[in-house]
Amino acid sequence: MRYRVCGLTVSSDSLLPEVSSQGELQEDAPVDLHVQLQGSSAKLPQPTRWVMSDSLDDGRPWISCAKVEGGYLIRFHDLADFFADGSGREVVVCDSQTSLDTLRHLFLDQVLPLVLNLRGHDALHATAVLARQGVCAFVGPTGTGKSTLAGAFQLAGYPVLSDDCLVVQEEGQHIMATPAYPGLRLLEDTLEALRHEGATTLPVAEYTAKLRLTMGGKGGEFFADQRPLVRIYALVRQADENGSGGVATPSIEPLSRGAAFMKLTSSTFRLDLTDREMLVRQFHFLERVVSLVPVRRLHVPNALSCLPAVRDAILADVEAG
Repeated sequence: MRYRVCGLTVSSDSLLPEVSSQGELQEDAPVDLHVQLQGSSAKLPQPTRWVMSDSLDDGRPWISCAKVEGGYLIRFHDLADFFADGSGREVVVCDSQTSLDTLRHLFLDQVLPLVLNLRGHDALHATAVLARQGVCAFVGPTGTGKSTLAGAFQLAGYPVLSDDCLVVQEEGQHIMATPAYPGLRLLEDTLEALRHEGATTLPVAEYTAKLRLTMGGKGGEFFADQRPLVRIYALVRQADENGSGGVATPSIEPLSRGAAFMKLTSSTFRLDLTDREMLVRQFHFLERVVSLVPVRRLHVPNALSCLPAVRDAILADVEAG
């Protein structure tokens, strides 16, 4: 099966229902990336050099990446090992007993963004929606409500373009955003609070209670074509800063280019932190992004009932130019 995801044509040995709603491609479509989720019995060489690692909030290791012969080992501890060849054209699962649901999630939302980086593409760790003027992207740490805010936009008829990975590139004097695939990952109580009655959902992974909301109905149309990126909002949950009281209304303030650059450097994907050429290229590109796209700090009240006000504040800010 062949799919269009994050601007790449992906050939998979397994059905990707998360992507299927935007239509499978013809079998003769040229393929950018081959993925084998059903696994390979081949043993990976022992890692010679670990080049990236990250941990969960409680300190447990989450992901480690290492250079191996022919490419990279991407290890999700206690879940699965993925091998990505050095050209970023092939991804294979190696020796995993993890469910296929979880493997699809790890590939789409964790491995694919790293492979994009390996292939020389630039992507923001961002949720994005399409307003009348163009794409609005939301960045920020886990738990700041990026997906929840996007769900509120979707209910109002604004399409969601990405939940986690937004591919961006410069064209002329614009930064263009390439949509990822249809879907949002939300907790069940958030889905209920947003009144997504009858929404079609899929399980995300065995280690999370989140459900994947597939696009359909109001605001469900998915736009696969590039659109100009017109705003980036760095979300701040007010209760996190000010205690349980927080604030009752949202507020938006511009960030200087320096502050915006620093914010975006923490909102990108990097497979190999020892790859100096990649880091230089990425930093130069982020400098162009903050010179062409306004970046704002968005203070978000810690209450679902305030989501319409947050949405209206964003739309007014974009409308103001």
